[in-house]
Amino acid sequence: MNSRNGWILLGVLAAAGALFIFQHGFAAGEDTIPLPRIGVVDVTKILENCKKNQQWQAKADADRAKVQAEFQQMRQDLEALQANIKLRKPGSSDYFSMMNEYEEKRAIMEGRNNFYENKFTQEMQQWMESLYNDFLKVVEMVARQKGLDMVVGKETLEVPAPTLRDFMLTVKTKTVLYNTPELEITDQVLTALDQISK
Repeated sequence: MNSRNGWILLGVLAAAGALFIFQHGFAAGEDTIPLPRIGVVDVTKILENCKKNQQWQAKADADRAKVQAEFQQMRQDLEALQANIKLRKPGSSDYFSMMNEYEEKRAIMEGRNNFYENKFTQEMQQWMESLYNDFLKVVEMVARQKGLDMVVGKETLEVPAPTLRDFMLTVKTKTVLYNTPELEITDQVLTALDQISK
């Protein structure tokens, strides 16, 4: 046997030995650590489409519409005052009185605007945190019912996105790029979440 054939034979034997060790090591690993059973949930679809969120959103929209009507009235009052000021003689007592009233009403409007912005932001944050906690509980319940070891969340990528920033944020946070339909438990989680909101 020449040295070239010897090296080839040695290489074949080494490869066969490595394959044997790998197969037996992998099989032994399967005995101790079974492959996880995984489910996939579309987080965006559930949080946006669940009945709890739709009910809350309807109430929030009604509250915002009421506030918008209030601000519309305040703007009309300011416009009427401004038009009335222009009819007064600059420097007269009427002129200064109306200017004072205008500035006071404008300051009140700005203050209310800041208040409502903070109020709506805090209410939305509290609501989303509460809904997300309910969502996590339901995911765990459905996963246990289906005998799953792990549930992975995915995000719906909206194309075209409203802005480049929104698109890039979703791309950076999107961890599940593909899954077979058999792994999807989105509809079951959505149904279960809707049932606890009744």
